[in-house]
Amino acid sequence: MKVQTLFILFLLAFGLNANEIESLTFVEVENQKQWDEVFQSAKEKGQLLFVDAYTDWCGYCHKLDKEVYTEGSVIEYYGENFVNVKFDAESEFGYQLANFYGIDSYPTLLFLTPEGNVFQRIKGFVPAPTLRAYGQQVMDEWAGLPLLETAFNEGKLERESYLELISILERTNPEKAEMVATAYGAGFTEEDYLDIENIWFLTRFENGLNSVHYAYITSHKDEMITAHGQGEFNDYMSGVYNDNLMLAIKYGDKALLNRLTQEVMPVFIPEAELPGAKYVTESVYYAQREEFDNYKLSVNSYMNNHLADEEKPDFVISTAVEIIENYESEELLSFMRILLSQSLQIDNQRYESHALLGYINGLQSNFKAAEESLAEAKKLAKSDEEKAFVGNLQQAVRMMQQG
Repeated sequence: MKVQTLFILFLLAFGLNANEIESLTFVEVENQKQWDEVFQSAKEKGQLLFVDAYTDWCGYCHKLDKEVYTEGSVIEYYGENFVNVKFDAESEFGYQLANFYGIDSYPTLLFLTPEGNVFQRIKGFVPAPTLRAYGQQVMDEWAGLPLLETAFNEGKLERESYLELISILERTNPEKAEMVATAYGAGFTEEDYLDIENIWFLTRFENGLNSVHYAYITSHKDEMITAHGQGEFNDYMSGVYNDNLMLAIKYGDKALLNRLTQEVMPVFIPEAELPGAKYVTESVYYAQREEFDNYKLSVNSYMNNHLADEEKPDFVISTAVEIIENYESEELLSFMRILLSQSLQIDNQRYESHALLGYINGLQSNFKAAEESLAEAKKLAKSDEEKAFVGNLQQAVRMMQQG
């Protein structure tokens, strides 16, 4: 008799079957009312929610069901400590949740606070011992949060506990995390800047160009590189650059933009690379702000003052791709049509230039010109991949023409 048959008979002898294997119990939510109810339950119990976002086609989602949620320690620990929830991310309601929480791969597992904030996120499959460990870590942090907050509020928080509190608050109360971070940074000594954890902290907080921390680190560049290495120093400066560029774009702060290009970038970008980096910074700022006259001026200035003629076609091609992918602007499309035509005067054997010119003409309903440019691109394309690329653009333009 086969081993599988013996196993089934064994189950039957004890009044069991394969479908009755114990598993972690989840609440399956399908609408807003059920979603509100699980949060209400979490608030009443003072517990976090453990949320499994799955899809029917996801193999690892099924693997979690079969191998992880049936493991005894997971069933016991999660059953006692969390409100356990599932939702199908491709259902009408589940799609909204997935979009709200930025879920783009499956499975994705979330630990949510009763207020709906993400306390911890796990992307992909994890075996039972790992999931059990995640649960323990989350519970330890959740249980310790009130004690840390009380100590901070009473002015009794030990200095070594600040980073722990800030890390948790980043996920639960970002505004308070900023407040605690300011308090922590206010007490920095020279020795604090030699601790790499503090440099990582300053990359996320207190990195304004007027902060004492930015001033100290940039004025002690050599000491920082000696202590932490060039890579860590560059990571800090990149963090400062990125955060302040976003602020400049958000508020239209050209003074801040100028400080980034003239003050920040020279500190960590090699001199030979500065013109290109400055161009990228300004072009992103102007495009995001929809200041298209300044954007075009920036493109032309960089191309004409810093690129040799033989470099211009590649630059125009990459710029055209960026505009097509990121901006829906007739003004920028017309601008790129002009630049692509000019680049073809330099090198008319580039299939990409013809192909992109054809596609842009299609976007602007110049279908005859689009067909001519794409036909020329097809002649110049050599590899199967290049021909397929042009073919896809031709198909897209035909669909545009058909309406």
